[in-house]
Amino acid sequence: MPVPGEQSQGARLRAPALYVYGIVPADVEVDEHAQGVGEPGTMRVIRHREIAALVSETDRTTPRPADGAAHEDLLDAVAAEVPVFPLPCGTVVPDRTAILDDLLKPRHDEFAHTLRELEGRAEYLVELRYPDQERPREPDVRALVEALTPVSVRLSPGRPTGRRDTARLAVLAETRRAGELERALDTLAEGWAGRIELRLFGPLAPYDFTPSDHQADHKSDHKPSG
Repeated sequence: MPVPGEQSQGARLRAPALYVYGIVPADVEVDEHAQGVGEPGTMRVIRHREIAALVSETDRTTPRPADGAAHEDLLDAVAAEVPVFPLPCGTVVPDRTAILDDLLKPRHDEFAHTLRELEGRAEYLVELRYPDQERPREPDVRALVEALTPVSVRLSPGRPTGRRDTARLAVLAETRRAGELERALDTLAEGWAGRIELRLFGPLAPYDFTPSDHQADHKSDHKPSG
């Protein structure tokens, strides 16, 4: 089911509407310095029972090139601190009433359940790349999966990068175990030195571990963790 609201229709709104980033626990407090999409882009939350929508005001529906990065950066920063259910970049709704009636109230239990499952967890993205432009080898991908399974909650193929020499693995892990994840990759990297490059991105909003009809599009040029 598509997220309610107007998404990138190309027409300007007559009055300020609300840009929605994602769903968070109701007890989340917004950092007063957090900046989102648009001007001024100041964040706030709209609460309903156990959950809340993370929003900012906007007077347009046509996204700008910088909007995707602002959307993603804000959600990734939130995911490092609290569970978040990311919504697609460009999700705009008319007002607070629409958020409550079309999003938070009818889907409260679904969102609350997912947020409870994500408590203390975030997504990490691992890239395996061959310097000589070789296609990823299945034994190497299996070795990566085996190395990360003990320090992860769940694994999933990452979204394609468009590069023939690169494979991605999305990792849902407890944020308190990020150091273990890094050490597991360091051990692999030592054995693969000069043959395979490993890169770690995160913590990120769990784009690959929330229902696909609500995943936010995320870029292929994340900055590596650490």
